[in-house]
Amino acid sequence: MNHEIVQKPADTTANLHPLVRDRWSPRIYDPEHNLSMAELESIGEAFRWAPSSSNQQPWKLVLLTRGSELFESIASTGLTGFNQTWAPDASGLAVVLAAKTFEGKDRKMAETYFDVGLASSQLVTQVESMGLKAHFMGGIVPEKIREDLKVAEHEVVCVIALGKQGSILGKDEAIVSRETAPRTRNNSSDVYVIDSIL
Repeated sequence: MNHEIVQKPADTTANLHPLVRDRWSPRIYDPEHNLSMAELESIGEAFRWAPSSSNQQPWKLVLLTRGSELFESIASTGLTGFNQTWAPDASGLAVVLAAKTFEGKDRKMAETYFDVGLASSQLVTQVESMGLKAHFMGGIVPEKIREDLKVAEHEVVCVIALGKQGSILGKDEAIVSRETAPRTRNNSSDVYVIDSIL
């Protein structure tokens, strides 16, 4: 077992699929890894084929690869706080956008975000299936991202870091402590109820 790469499977006795059980959000990425065009297409297609209410598909995805001008701009000024210290090492950034209107009418963002959330989750599951990792980021500067991408007709929902998980060796203690902190969730009884045990 490679102890340089942190693993955090879900702490549960339930029989979960490995794509669900092993998914977590690392902050250390391999800065030498690059996403291939085939991988980018698979990620984009997973997003495109997500469930959508009435098939309205109120979403758009922009995939940026490390080294490109847009990646560098958003990684340096479109992210906030701690995200700026680790996200530039990711192989790519997926910018998730939600349509503001549909058929000329303003959309209810709560309804739109449900569909966009499904698409984003499907994207992350695809990334996990490819042996890569993803990390959702809400610490962003939407106005800056919207300006860079010229997408005034969309809301910026989040940015997702994509890439190959990196080693904790030689990394600053601040990020290693976050990387190795236990993965936790609320108690199952606080989250879901099964009617047969009511």
